[in-house]
Amino acid sequence: MHKAVKNKSRLLCGLKNSKADLTTAKFILYYGPSVADSDIYDLHDSKSLLEDEHLDLSKNTVLYLHGYLEDPDVESIHVIAEAYLERNDTNLIVLDWGELADGNYIFDAVVNAKQLGPELAKVLLEMFDHGLDIEKFHIVGHSLGGQMAGIVGREIYKRSKGAKKIKRISGLDPAFPLFYLTAGLCNHLNKNDAEFVDVIHTDAWLYGAPSSTGTADFWPNGGKTLQPGCPKRNYKMLSDNDLSSHRRSWWFWAESVSDRFPIRFEAVSSKSWDDFKMKKTIETGSSVVMGHNCPTNVHGDFYLQTNGVTPFARGKEGTIYVEPKELLGNNNTYEITAPVKVEQ
Repeated sequence: MHKAVKNKSRLLCGLKNSKADLTTAKFILYYGPSVADSDIYDLHDSKSLLEDEHLDLSKNTVLYLHGYLEDPDVESIHVIAEAYLERNDTNLIVLDWGELADGNYIFDAVVNAKQLGPELAKVLLEMFDHGLDIEKFHIVGHSLGGQMAGIVGREIYKRSKGAKKIKRISGLDPAFPLFYLTAGLCNHLNKNDAEFVDVIHTDAWLYGAPSSTGTADFWPNGGKTLQPGCPKRNYKMLSDNDLSSHRRSWWFWAESVSDRFPIRFEAVSSKSWDDFKMKKTIETGSSVVMGHNCPTNVHGDFYLQTNGVTPFARGKEGTIYVEPKELLGNNNTYEITAPVKVEQ
């Protein structure tokens, strides 16, 4: 799974340059009706992407950045893409950086993310100058992709000398290792990287971000392992079992995007998970929706509970704490393998 480290002079987080080929990164435009229906473009061929007949520049556009050891064939991208393809109001572009997200996490993937982020920002600035509407542009990133989204946002603001700023970045359990508690060695996703940054935490302190750094941070089920419905950890690093809670963030996101699920992830503002459990909430007038439909005028920490199987969202019920054993599907014996189809 891990490639040998060829250059031992490379240090943590890429203090030395990697020899990775950034041109292996590709844009994939999904236009449906299935995930097999897509067009692929080189990273530096944004002109052709903008001219693609399937890209409707009047619509909102989402750029999805996958995580470590992932590529377009993994389940997460299929689930995310299928959810967006159910909508008629959004273009979905996925950045395939699979070759760069491979190898050793420290010496390869993080190094490559730190180099690819600025290059991607440069390409996006060119696209904004040639028709892509930054006002309708949204970056969604999972794990290491969530951290790269922050890099992209920072670089766009920096390279445009403050003239351009991404409207929204959504981090799905942004990667924890090397980005926190490292004295600034790697800058993590934060609220300054876009006009609005929402973060969904599902595996805090293990694979996912341990603290609140967005404009709005959501902590479903406390934001930590085990998420309802996930199997007990076997502590085999990067196994499906061990990653279950970390992956739950993109399951939640996909459900929030899909039009098939009428019940939403309603959350309430609270100072902590313990306060939420004791029904001590901060009066804001109403609950806030986590996920795709999150309002961009909120800020702070929000808590909720979810089911252990799809549909995960519990609506208003999710804003009032119940014992985990009462949650649908919370038997901690299996991993989710496919979303449950909801009859229309």
